[in-house]
Amino acid sequence: AEWPLRPGRKLRHERLFTTLASAADSNNSSHPLPVPKEVENRIKTLCSRYSPCRTSFQLQFNDYIKLKNRIKTSRYFALLGGYVFGCFTFASNSMWFFPWLMSDSPLTIMGMEGIDPMIIGTCMTFASGITCVIITAFGYRNFHLRVMGSETKANFHQREDDFQRRLNLYRCTDSVEVGFSDDYYGDKIKDLTDYRYWVRVQQIKLENSQRAKEMAPK
Repeated sequence: AEWPLRPGRKLRHERLFTTLASAADSNNSSHPLPVPKEVENRIKTLCSRYSPCRTSFQLQFNDYIKLKNRIKTSRYFALLGGYVFGCFTFASNSMWFFPWLMSDSPLTIMGMEGIDPMIIGTCMTFASGITCVIITAFGYRNFHLRVMGSETKANFHQREDDFQRRLNLYRCTDSVEVGFSDDYYGDKIKDLTDYRYWVRVQQIKLENSQRAKEMAPK
């Protein structure tokens, strides 16, 4: 025989069963249980720092490294082309904008007399080439990715942000352990094997730094 329940207690049991049943139905459906905003923000913070799989990347790591090296290689040729373009453009148009550079009489600049206009024109030509090199250096990567498409650009920046976050997380910044031959910024990483080796080296350097601090006399 079942133990008799008072009407109020029975009502509370029925209400609890109804709540659990509705929670189970909502859990089995596509709508999860509500989570407080503070808990959700805490979970997002922890995942953004520690979780390696918080985002599914459309661009594989090896493809990202190949694309990064391709952009770096083509950037060198673009810098050379920018320098030649700047020098040629100024040399071919200087006679129209600066006709005094074509004169035979020496110039007087800031109290200095007898300056050859050809020397001034040569310096201005080199300066124009260097200016084009600086502009190309700052804008070439975005231009290259924009040419490849908005989807490739978004995937590349997503991978780049995650990769730099990982490097900053594992990098040993102790000046005693950092050497000139170290790959401090991870530029020599070509695949996952190189990345794991870089992480292990940084961990060893960090362990050596902590051990040295512990053994140092106080």
